[in-house]
Amino acid sequence: MSVYAKRKSSVGSWVWGSVIGVALVMALCGIGYYKLSHETLDKGTLCPSGGAKGQYVVLIDNTSPFPFTQKSALTQRLKSMVLNDIPEGYMLSVFLLGEKFEQYEKPVFERCNPGQWSDRNQFTATKKFVDKDFNDKFSKPLDAVVRQISLDEHSKLSPIFEMLQLVGINGFEHANVKGDRKLIIYSDMIANMPGFSMYKGVPAHYSDFAKSPYGRNAQALGLSGVSVTINLLANEQKTPQTNRLGDFWAHYFEANGSSVESIDAMEGL
Repeated sequence: MSVYAKRKSSVGSWVWGSVIGVALVMALCGIGYYKLSHETLDKGTLCPSGGAKGQYVVLIDNTSPFPFTQKSALTQRLKSMVLNDIPEGYMLSVFLLGEKFEQYEKPVFERCNPGQWSDRNQFTATKKFVDKDFNDKFSKPLDAVVRQISLDEHSKLSPIFEMLQLVGINGFEHANVKGDRKLIIYSDMIANMPGFSMYKGVPAHYSDFAKSPYGRNAQALGLSGVSVTINLLANEQKTPQTNRLGDFWAHYFEANGSSVESIDAMEGL
């Protein structure tokens, strides 16, 4: 072999070795950067290591039977919310409104959305594992919890104000989320307790309720800064759900530092 051939071979080997070395260094730097910049998830809550980025709280009224079609509508709306509305890293907390509100002070479901494939950097994630985390640890467990709710209860009492206070205390204040906070309610919004009942009619002026002994104790300061959506269910007592009902709740949430985005009747009979 000539000296020229030897030199050419040595130069070629050196070039390829350099290319491989640079590529290896770049790959290691990329992996290191990803690990430093990527938040790990808590195994229990699925929330980012830095905490939930926002929170959705759902309150489901279980004090009177849901009509069959409204059960279907509830299931579909929750499924759509999970798939399309809740951003990655946001916490979802689900509370039940029952006759004995003391038994429902804590959420029946509370986890963060670990993210879907469409949310991820597809160079640093694997679709199989992303889908598995979302379905097996978030979407399916939520669906299982909702399916266990009877939605057929006949209750004498409807402690809506008490549950709104608990949602503020054990939902929003407990999570201490700094981002967006939303409350989605599924209820007929007809409160009925010994100290105050809407079965007799909705007060003509919210200010009269706010000045009453029950009204003064019905504040829910933990809802400050929360955006509220009300899905209005049919009520068992056939109490008229007029604009007065919507005005009452709009004033109530405003008085507690919240804002009502919408009050819409749920489809179904």
